[in-house]
Amino acid sequence: MVMVRWEDLQQDEKRYAALVSMLLLRLRPRARPVEGAGGDGGKDVYEYDEDNQLIIYELKSFTGRLTRGRRSQVEKSLMTAAQHQPDAWDLVVPVHPTAGEWSWFDGLRKDYPFVRELCGLVWLNEKLALHDDLVRASVQGPDGYLLDRIRDARAERDVLLGGVPDLAQRYETLMRRASEISPHYGLTVSHAEGGGSEIAIASKDPRTSDSAPILVEGELVFSEDDPAGAELRSRYERAVTYGGDVDLPGAHLRGFRISAPAELGISGPLPLYEMRIRSHRELLVPALCAQLSVVGASGLPLQSVPLRFYERSRGARGATLFGSDVAGLIEVQLRLATGAGTWQVDVTFSEPREYPTPATALPVLQVMAHARAGAVVRLAFHAYEMPSTLESILDGDWTNDDFRTWASLCADLRFIQEATNTSFPIPTQMSGTDASGIRQAARLLRGEAVSLGKGPLTLSVKPDRAAALDVFSASQQRLVLAREITLQLDGWSAALGTCVEYCVVERPSRLAHVREEVAAGRSASLRLDLPHGERVYRQLLAHVPAGWLPPELAAQRETHAAELSAPSGEPRP
Repeated sequence: MVMVRWEDLQQDEKRYAALVSMLLLRLRPRARPVEGAGGDGGKDVYEYDEDNQLIIYELKSFTGRLTRGRRSQVEKSLMTAAQHQPDAWDLVVPVHPTAGEWSWFDGLRKDYPFVRELCGLVWLNEKLALHDDLVRASVQGPDGYLLDRIRDARAERDVLLGGVPDLAQRYETLMRRASEISPHYGLTVSHAEGGGSEIAIASKDPRTSDSAPILVEGELVFSEDDPAGAELRSRYERAVTYGGDVDLPGAHLRGFRISAPAELGISGPLPLYEMRIRSHRELLVPALCAQLSVVGASGLPLQSVPLRFYERSRGARGATLFGSDVAGLIEVQLRLATGAGTWQVDVTFSEPREYPTPATALPVLQVMAHARAGAVVRLAFHAYEMPSTLESILDGDWTNDDFRTWASLCADLRFIQEATNTSFPIPTQMSGTDASGIRQAARLLRGEAVSLGKGPLTLSVKPDRAAALDVFSASQQRLVLAREITLQLDGWSAALGTCVEYCVVERPSRLAHVREEVAAGRSASLRLDLPHGERVYRQLLAHVPAGWLPPELAAQRETHAAELSAPSGEPRP
């Protein structure tokens, strides 16, 4: 363990403040440092804790005794801090107080009741013992640290006589040493796809990245005459402005250099074959809830869908929120410009892991279908830290007419499932025939009569049904056919109930010939023509005009109606 030479740091207040500030940031996740070059206003480090109370930490590099002059400096700093009306104030100083010094510190509470703790030499040494990387970076401890490094280097040259345990131990040692290289940045090593090693450098604490930045400088070249180059430049500017991801090929990169803290050892010319910019994504816990709506002329939503934003990235002048709808059908990226009040939303369809039910998917599809050029899109957030609503007029359609057709088809499928008390996912594949069947089933369940065309009809007559031919002796007759009908899609089915097909037919041609065939014991086909303007209709039994129903079907309809009207719990006829 490297020991801190507090006497040396007393002569270099900046190094002392950097070391103790970093320690406080490790111990207090909500803490923030204040750059004191222009005056820190009595706040070296401060935080608003879990109860939203303001706590100020005053850092003094004194060692030895708290003399009258030093006490005067502390009291002056305390008087300045009092202007912020803190709830608590701590003094962090590497001294071991005497009884008299404790008495003086306790006496400060008479005029400043928010004075809380004196964090002295014992407290500092105890906390820093758990953070060697901070000590080494700030103090450059001598012998013990160097001997540790020599021992590690010798071990790397030795044969792995201990096998896997030996390898695991050395790897753990290397990773520990890697974490100690810099107080500001952590290093992780992984195997690259093309072979070799990939080293990732990430800030240990984003709050301190400004004090030891990694700067990459160079020239980006984009040809405005090349549409692909102009589009790449647009994506790059968007990623830098709002946060995001973009890949830049080497052809667009010129004269790059990197400047980084010396302990990382990576400063200098930077030959690049490709640059991948990846913004850090912060998890939003809990997720940020919102409502995406397309608004009609009345100001009321034509359709809306709930969204949840799970991640956030930040850019130079704004931020990007990443989210989706609850069903995972669409992915949403919302870019917000800081202070400008402008926003832009990108909505793309994603392949769902499991196909949702029509009831789940329909709000999403209808929002997309209503989002046409000139429509007003509204995004409302349910969190106090965001604007309550954002509104914008669309300058282009989000979808085409084919999409709107499928949205209408999904609405019919939802209605069918609700009307038949049957639930199943949206089929993974639907043909044109399936689409036609869905539309017809929805119309039937709404009580409509569906036209099947003008005919002619062909009726197959078997020898044992010869008596049926007597029906067609008159010039015009009614033909009524009842059967159970089921909609089948992709292995799923929904029973629609009893369906009745009915029409008026002319006296059939070649009736005598058909009679002869049937009398001879052979089946025959009877052609039936419809009167001019007449059609064949299909309708569910509950809605067929009463005059068309023969007695047996009329009785069946009455029974079904009685079942539906019977109160719950009572026996049905």
